[in-house]
Amino acid sequence: MKTNLRKPLAILGMAVSQLFLTPFTVAQDAALISFKIEDQFGTVHTNEDYLASIVIVIGSDKNGSKYNGIWAKAIRDSLKHENNFAQIKFLRVADLRGVPFFIKGFVKGKFPKEKERWVLLDWKGQFAKAHEFESEACNIVIVDRNGTVVHKAHGQDLDYEKLAMICEKLKELMKG
Repeated sequence: MKTNLRKPLAILGMAVSQLFLTPFTVAQDAALISFKIEDQFGTVHTNEDYLASIVIVIGSDKNGSKYNGIWAKAIRDSLKHENNFAQIKFLRVADLRGVPFFIKGFVKGKFPKEKERWVLLDWKGQFAKAHEFESEACNIVIVDRNGTVVHKAHGQDLDYEKLAMICEKLKELMKG
């Protein structure tokens, strides 16, 4: 007996695509984690550096890192002409859990050499665990001025519908 798997596979494909297009639900009490983490230049960054700011966390593991620049640029380009754009701070995070200690220096050397392109080197995966990062994707976490996580999303290639939702949320926050 020959079975036709096209329909079940099509349904599964739609379910998987919805998973990647749907923003995460955010718990009411979710907050930006308390952290003290160095970037690739040895500069220490803490959560206190972001108090009273609108924060966009852009983070991923190695396989998702190729999408971070695409999303960050799209968000920045969409909002840079808004009146209160200066209130937004981008926080770039590399989830480096699992990197063996003996190659940390090598891995650190792979990050951008330009000071303005710093990235937090999260060797313990604090951000990824606390904010439930999806692997192999760019993770976007929006935090309001009170330190509360108000929106989370993840994606690979740019999705304009998702980008519009992110920008709308940020515009709301910039008005407040």
